[in-house]
Amino acid sequence: MLPKSRLIIAGAAIGGLFVLYAGSSYWAGVKAEETLDEQYRMLAGLPLFKVKSHSYERGWFSSTETTELVFNRHLSGPYENMLPDNMKPLLNATVKFTNHVKHGPLPGLSAFDFRPGRALVRTEFAMSDATRKTLKTFFGDKEPITVVNHIGFGGGGLLEVGVPAFDYEEALSGVKMKWKGFDLKVDYAHGYQEYKTEALSPGFLLEAASKGSLSFEGVRYVSDMRPGNTGVKLGTSELTIGNVQLSSRESVPYSIKLNELIYLMTRVRVGEFVNPSGEFKPSSVVLKNFSYQIVTSEQDDFVNTRGKVNFAELSFNANRYGPLRLDVSANHLHGPTLVKLDKAISQIPFEGVDPMVLRRQYVDTVKKNAIPLLENNPKLLINEFYLKMPSGDVTLQGSLGINGFTPADLSDIALLAKRIEAEAKVSLPRQTLEDLVLTQARNLFTVDHTAEDQPNMQEVDDLAKSLLDSQLAQWKSGGYLVEDNGQISTELNYNAKGLTIHQKKVPLPWEEADEPMVDASAPAAAAKK
Repeated sequence: MLPKSRLIIAGAAIGGLFVLYAGSSYWAGVKAEETLDEQYRMLAGLPLFKVKSHSYERGWFSSTETTELVFNRHLSGPYENMLPDNMKPLLNATVKFTNHVKHGPLPGLSAFDFRPGRALVRTEFAMSDATRKTLKTFFGDKEPITVVNHIGFGGGGLLEVGVPAFDYEEALSGVKMKWKGFDLKVDYAHGYQEYKTEALSPGFLLEAASKGSLSFEGVRYVSDMRPGNTGVKLGTSELTIGNVQLSSRESVPYSIKLNELIYLMTRVRVGEFVNPSGEFKPSSVVLKNFSYQIVTSEQDDFVNTRGKVNFAELSFNANRYGPLRLDVSANHLHGPTLVKLDKAISQIPFEGVDPMVLRRQYVDTVKKNAIPLLENNPKLLINEFYLKMPSGDVTLQGSLGINGFTPADLSDIALLAKRIEAEAKVSLPRQTLEDLVLTQARNLFTVDHTAEDQPNMQEVDDLAKSLLDSQLAQWKSGGYLVEDNGQISTELNYNAKGLTIHQKKVPLPWEEADEPMVDASAPAAAAKK
């Protein structure tokens, strides 16, 4: 009897464990659905896509979520003529993926993954036979992309994305591609309000015998973000790129519509630009040791953010630039107002809205919601800007702030101007300034490079140089700048007392006519424009 009793007890224990495991798996499935539903709502809120279909079938130990997305043609429609012809059919494509969800408490047990959690989610992308055949050319029998999401008991988790490496070569065309892979890890907390990201792409090489080559190496992005007390996202984000090389053996025509590009990226209409056109000549470009870092912190109700951009060298054909050091800050920004303003702008409908109406909506929204930003004395600083150029060094330090602002100042330009405080110290080679002026003059007169009657560029250059020489001569004689061995330097200071350039007073349009005047015709004229 004793052995039989033990068997009964053992069987009961096993049955109890199975019931307990089954019950916990069902509970984990319910909680996993909540997490994945939150992910889906975030995806559906993106303007780039529209949801064609979505379904979730929950089982006891596993579930299946299937989503179909299509590109938002209302968003991309006005700009599709900017895309290459072979890319336009992709806008009609449906992106379909299926999440295969295994429930906890040991969701990866069948794969010998003993990490506990709500669920283990593996994503499968639906592809046509033609697409899979194309990808197999590069990746062979490897999956082109793997996405695994391990959801913990607390609702947070670890999302891992991987793209395998490959080597590809076409002997006849001379095309070579070497992709060293890509890995992404996102360690997120419940609600996705707090997360850490690490992405790594060791390198890529593309060689086309007749056209040129492109390569990069050592790309790494890391971030650590968390919500602040005001609702603003705080933390750090960093990007580093070891080396980028581009070599072009053919001329490439270009026509850049700056206003359309800005609208496409920000949805803000900024008016018309003189859109440059021309062609890139055969060239070689090298970028070494590029990096940027953004740090956002919070003190009471105020947010401070600081950004740094650096590179060791940027070479364009025979011209070498670098090193570059840029360090900028935005301090004492009212956090609750930033959150409110961001929310108000995101709620402005822009699809199919007339650009003039949309522009007015943006302006009205900023006027209505941004006043507390100005009332709390914000300040922008250029802590350092240094760039070594072929003709010399460019340096800049400065700040721009508003002090003592009240809403009533918006109705009086003179009062508003007195709230502004600005200062700057700048030094640059004369040749650099001349090159900038010549470039702007050429863009101004070259609207369409395909037009039959093109302006004489030598005459344009001569006119621009003459005007610049005359202007600089006036400013030097007036003591508003200094030129030493081809290096131009000056400093500017503006506050409630007025504007000084190189410690010389410059009258402004709203200042009293009886205010002491100085011989500063050129800077004064510039101030009135």
